[in-house]
Amino acid sequence: MEFGLLGPLVVRSDGTLIPVTAGKQRVLLAALLLRANQMVGVDELAHAVWEGCPPGSARVTLQNYVKRLRQVLGPAGHERIVTGPAGYQIEAGPAELDLARFGELTAAGRAAARAGEWPAASAQLGAALALWRGQPLADVPSRTLALTEVPRLAEMRFDAREARIDADLHLGRHAEVIGELQSLVAAEPLRERLQELLMLALFRSGREDEALAAYRRARRQLVEDIGIEPGPGLRSLEQAILRSDPALLGPPVTGPAGEPPRPAASRPPRTPSRLPLPPLSRPPLRRALPPALPVASPAELRPAMLPAGVPGFTGRTEELQALSAMPGSPVVITAIGGTAGVGKTALAVHWARQQAGRFPDGQLYVNLRGFDPSGDPMTPAEALREFLDALQVPAGQIPAGLDGRQALYRRLVNEQNILVLLDNARDPAQVRPLLPGSATAVVLITSRNDLAGLVAADGARPLTLDLLTGADARQLLARRLGPGRVGAEPAAVDELIRRCAGLPLALAITAARAAAHPGFTLAALAAELRDARDRLEPLSTGEEVTDVRAVFSWSYQNLQPPAARMFRLLGLHPGPDITAPAAASLAGLAVPEARRLLAELTRGHLLAEPAPGRYAFHDLLRAYAIELAGGQDADADRSAVRHRMLDHYLGSAYTAALLISPDRPPVTLARVWPGVTPERPADHQAALDWFEAEHHVLLAVVAVAAETGCDVHAWQLAWAMADFLDRRGHWQDSAAIQRSALAAATRLGDTRAQAMTGRALGKACAWLTEYDEARVRLDESLRVYQRLGDRSGQARVHQSLNWVAERQARYDDALDHAEQALALFEEVADQAGQAAALNAVGWCHVLLGDPERARPYCRRAVALNAERGTRRNEALAWDSLGCAEHKLGDLAGAVDCFQRALAIFREFGDRFYEAFILIHLGDAWHAAEDRRQANAAWQQALDILDDLHHPDAGQVRGKLGRPGCAGPG
Repeated sequence: MEFGLLGPLVVRSDGTLIPVTAGKQRVLLAALLLRANQMVGVDELAHAVWEGCPPGSARVTLQNYVKRLRQVLGPAGHERIVTGPAGYQIEAGPAELDLARFGELTAAGRAAARAGEWPAASAQLGAALALWRGQPLADVPSRTLALTEVPRLAEMRFDAREARIDADLHLGRHAEVIGELQSLVAAEPLRERLQELLMLALFRSGREDEALAAYRRARRQLVEDIGIEPGPGLRSLEQAILRSDPALLGPPVTGPAGEPPRPAASRPPRTPSRLPLPPLSRPPLRRALPPALPVASPAELRPAMLPAGVPGFTGRTEELQALSAMPGSPVVITAIGGTAGVGKTALAVHWARQQAGRFPDGQLYVNLRGFDPSGDPMTPAEALREFLDALQVPAGQIPAGLDGRQALYRRLVNEQNILVLLDNARDPAQVRPLLPGSATAVVLITSRNDLAGLVAADGARPLTLDLLTGADARQLLARRLGPGRVGAEPAAVDELIRRCAGLPLALAITAARAAAHPGFTLAALAAELRDARDRLEPLSTGEEVTDVRAVFSWSYQNLQPPAARMFRLLGLHPGPDITAPAAASLAGLAVPEARRLLAELTRGHLLAEPAPGRYAFHDLLRAYAIELAGGQDADADRSAVRHRMLDHYLGSAYTAALLISPDRPPVTLARVWPGVTPERPADHQAALDWFEAEHHVLLAVVAVAAETGCDVHAWQLAWAMADFLDRRGHWQDSAAIQRSALAAATRLGDTRAQAMTGRALGKACAWLTEYDEARVRLDESLRVYQRLGDRSGQARVHQSLNWVAERQARYDDALDHAEQALALFEEVADQAGQAAALNAVGWCHVLLGDPERARPYCRRAVALNAERGTRRNEALAWDSLGCAEHKLGDLAGAVDCFQRALAIFREFGDRFYEAFILIHLGDAWHAAEDRRQANAAWQQALDILDDLHHPDAGQVRGKLGRPGCAGPG
């Protein structure tokens, strides 16, 4: 048998791959193999399998996992995995486990190197490295192993590569290793040993200038990133290269086997042809970057929400040191304050990225939009929702209210070594609910206010960010324009810095303009800045004759007219970001042209691209764009832009809505303005993805529609979003926009729209357990449909009332509404509605303990759904029929029904309903006294629910551990 850890987890027997499909089995197997031939304690294994939070039944469940893993491994499974008094041990010989073989080969290679047997050293280490197939444990879903074992393995690989390259240099293979060394140095620029090897290889290849340039780059990186000078090995090597020290020349280049060595052709021989490799120092590893190999995907392991850092970040040495010296109790809170554009966010993100290794449990980030001129600040509840999403809390488990979200958030990050970056905060009240309250967390806050209340009451440490010093500002310009150009006009540079008041944002835009016009003198640019004083006065830095508006105008005036128009129009979009297709509709352009203009704006630093294909403003730039649009574009033009924007999002959302819920009755959309190109998701999954990416924008667009009197757009956008928000658990958002939609429909006097939005609002209230309001809204909707004589609408309201009553365990009322819905759907010959209502009636009879009456309804629902091809509803009907057959004692029939439902849900990839059916299937097997198959079904359900972090997992765990469990769940 063969086991592989150095890449995806692999198990083979006699050359045949043995699939280990269950996630927790892979974690268990990996944890055992990492300590092969050693006893691994139950607590240690449970910690890895359950991510540090094992359930109370962990020991029993772990026994089941081991049992199933032995079965997967086949006949040798029981011999391989041995049970001990304190844990388990897997037996694997060195030839059977790639990690053990890697250790043997590297040890042999190092022994050969110590003996000076360089060909053997290079061969052994090369053979060891050839065992690697990619990222270690790549498909093992364990955050614990990824944070502890994967970095260790990656470091072992890196050390082996260093040792093999060292051996190759002793063999005279200088030119061959330069490319590999350059790649490794790019990945790990703070490893001084690598820098030494690269310098030596370059020098021996006759590339002395490049060797010295490599030293300068290494020194700059060490000083800027971790504030230290190079170690003695690098420094002495640089001096030796400067002296052209003959001791650095290496042996002749080795040729193919059987050929004599060829003299190194890189330099004329100034010493005997074969000198020993000089003893290079190996200083302690000093680095602030992650391992060369990525640990794992952040989405799988930990939140990694930090935005990209600012290219060419300059200065702030004292502030960075102050942040790094933060004390450790009780929760470290630092509030970074300063004027707009001074670089608060840039500093915070730069430090956070630099120190990311200090926070192995992840980094959370949110822009609180405290000073966004185009909208309200983000509420603490909204920010906590983003954090809980990033922490992989399923939507159904996220509390509706602020207090519940805060409690869950603090419980999740308690004792976690995590960084929380709260950007652009407005006041302490916005921040306090987001503080973790854990001694192991670090909180960084940026704000234009000084947050004195947070300092006084919460122990925050204020860090006021001042304008850049003259030296740092000059360095920023030199980085962007080149030291030659800056050095040629020192007086003009001084004036530019003074006119920009040392403001990083102003300096960056100044540098962008100068770089775009290499023929302009810096003196001319300084004069232009000196004379432009008429814009963005409220956002001045406060320095005399210094105005940020003038700096913005430089970049704006440099735009071609189409890009300038696009910039202005983007200010009319509510944000928080926009895609190229939406920008195209906004401007009435084709999408390729819009992409070109967005790229021009991005290059000119008038727009950012925080994620691929999504564009956003800095809030100062948004204010400037809004001001420009108000001054340069007519009211009628701005109104047309707003209508195109609303049409774009309504058309796109409408298409997506019908893809995820094809049985919804369509509505007649508002008039579409010319130039609008809505997005057209291709299928169900694409529609869900589109809503996921755009739903924050859509919420803002609904608000714009309501505020500007576009009431048709307001209610129809809410209609289009309703099902997505329900499925994702965004019920507060759903209730909010449906209230806005109902008000819009009422202003329009559109009674049908009032009925539709009232029903949607009732459903949202029910999800929030606001059942009284839910029934009020649904009753109102029903009365409107009755006045309209709309039988289909009445039937759908009865469906909703059936669902609300079932959630409240009012099963008689639920049955009454289901029967009324069925009668109405039959009256209007709505087959889709009939199928759903038949299943609802049957299920209510099951809940009421009358499976005999349930059976014919469920069978009709199955047949009608199968005839119409509505597979997902067919699966739900099969499940209802299976529960009825179970209660009637036809266990074989029940199993058949559940297996049919299970196959359909697996076809759709619907994991929750797959688990739901597996529970029922296990119940049926258990009633049939087939405990083995019952446990197998329940265990599969438990694995899925554990992966989904679903609260029902505890009930299934109880079934597995309780001998007397019977009946449907």
